[in-house]
Amino acid sequence: MKKLQYLLVFLIWGMPCFPQELEKLPAKPWEEIVEMNSFQDSPLIRDKWYTDLKVKLVGNYSKEDSITISTILKKLDALTETISINLAKSEKPNFIIEFSDKHKGLNSCSSSKTNKGYSSVELYVDKTNKTDVEIRQSLESRIAKLLVGSCFTNFPSIEKRNSIFNSLVESSNENIPLNEEDKAIIKEIYRKGFEERLAKADNQFKDSVLKKIDDAKIASRDRSLWWVRNPIAVIFLPALLLVLLSLFVTHKIYQSISVKTKKDWLQFGIVSIVALLLADIIIVFCISFHDFLTMPDDSRIYRSEPFLPTTLLLAIAFPFLYLFRFIELKIQKTVKNIIAKTGLIFLSTGFLPFGCLLVFFFILKNTLNYQQDYLALSQVFLLLMAIASLRALVAYFIFKERNLIIENETKLANLRELKAKAELKSLQSQINPHFLYNSLNSIASLAPIDALKTQKMAHSLSDLFKYSINRKDKKTSTVHDEVEMVKTYLDIEKIRFGERLQFTIMVDSDLENHEIPLFLIQPLVENAVKHGISRNEGIGKIELQIVKEQNEMKISVTDNGPDFPEGLLSGHGLQTVFDLLRLTYGNNATLNWTNTPLKMITITIPEAI
Repeated sequence: MKKLQYLLVFLIWGMPCFPQELEKLPAKPWEEIVEMNSFQDSPLIRDKWYTDLKVKLVGNYSKEDSITISTILKKLDALTETISINLAKSEKPNFIIEFSDKHKGLNSCSSSKTNKGYSSVELYVDKTNKTDVEIRQSLESRIAKLLVGSCFTNFPSIEKRNSIFNSLVESSNENIPLNEEDKAIIKEIYRKGFEERLAKADNQFKDSVLKKIDDAKIASRDRSLWWVRNPIAVIFLPALLLVLLSLFVTHKIYQSISVKTKKDWLQFGIVSIVALLLADIIIVFCISFHDFLTMPDDSRIYRSEPFLPTTLLLAIAFPFLYLFRFIELKIQKTVKNIIAKTGLIFLSTGFLPFGCLLVFFFILKNTLNYQQDYLALSQVFLLLMAIASLRALVAYFIFKERNLIIENETKLANLRELKAKAELKSLQSQINPHFLYNSLNSIASLAPIDALKTQKMAHSLSDLFKYSINRKDKKTSTVHDEVEMVKTYLDIEKIRFGERLQFTIMVDSDLENHEIPLFLIQPLVENAVKHGISRNEGIGKIELQIVKEQNEMKISVTDNGPDFPEGLLSGHGLQTVFDLLRLTYGNNATLNWTNTPLKMITITIPEAI
């Protein structure tokens, strides 16, 4: 618990303690550089020079043209720290300026690029219908523009300053002079360490710049269209359908996997991968559909680039899902209080992922030189807290429902136990009146004939009731005691039947101390006397045998009376025995009877029970 408290303190108070980036890049000119880098298909590192510029003039140029270009090159060379810009002498030129009277268009040029910047450029200067002054005024802007191949965005809603980097839509920007802000852009692009500063500027300004560009794209769309004004409302229904379809597919996959494997962690891993892939598809769909609804046709982008970063992010999140699953299983097993369970679920869903995100962000910031963005972190924190609150609320009702089910099942089990005890007690109470009724009838029929036998029978009956009274509120007795009671009962019946009744009892000595239900054997013997021996005109024989066979105890009663009729258990005594077995042993004990080769009724009880 102390470790959990330390973790909470770290998460609450530790975030402001992360070291801050001391160096912040200025908004000018870096916002414009980031805009140029974001708007073009290729990044700025491919739209600049990495080799020195060797400029050569060819064609119909004058001495004044040469002097003008030399002055321009010196001015630009002062801006470029990483490369030099000079007129080619004996070197092979890579920047050719061709003066011609042929009409090739004032802005025409051709260039070659490699994976890392420009390799060569040919700039055509058309002197047709242009004065030398007009040509010289535009050369500085044209050559400077070719140092950087990128340009600003061209949306009407974004107000632009005069710059050589404005996009060419209908009119040319060749007559715009090279101003100080443009010089600052060129100077930053050709300073040492540009790539590192560009990465830092992307992290510092990219969100605001991209938002401005996206807002401009949306603003250029016809705002009278309902779906342009309300893209979220249009996306919500198909996104919801995709979510429901994903849940259905995930559930079906889980059902299929659960049949093939019983390993919980393997099932969880496969289902998590499927769920993460479907979530990735839904995210990319929502972003692309939003662009389709809000952006104009000429600048519409069907984004696929979110797929890679979201897939990477979800892949990183995958092992953390195992961690959260492990923690929640431990919570469910160890914590009993519902409020405590719900609170821990809230912490594991909200604070724990946020803590992992902070650690991961802190590592990336140090290794990749990322700028910490507290606004983004706060938004993620609020999102996680909302998800954690919703999940904790759902978990609370689930735990509550489970507790109610367990409580009801416990009550039902207690009621079943009480019912079983009441039924067993009722059965045992039914045995005594039944036996008393038969015994009193026997005494009544014997009294007029033989007083001594009547007295002996009454004493034996007293011993039987003493046995029953001494075991009041008991459900079981030993095999030995039950057999002794059976002997007493048979002694009583032998007084009545005389030599017509003969009985033998065989008991395995290893079973004498085995516990069995009270009054289990006596009804079997009584049934043999009442329905067997009493209807036999000759000598009646009864044999009680209790033996051990493998891991079972077999109690068998054999007599030589008439065969068992159909529907044997309808008799009161044997139905009582059957109910005793059911209530005590369930389906583990059996009661069977046969007429051939011997008339026998058998009880089989597993000895281990």
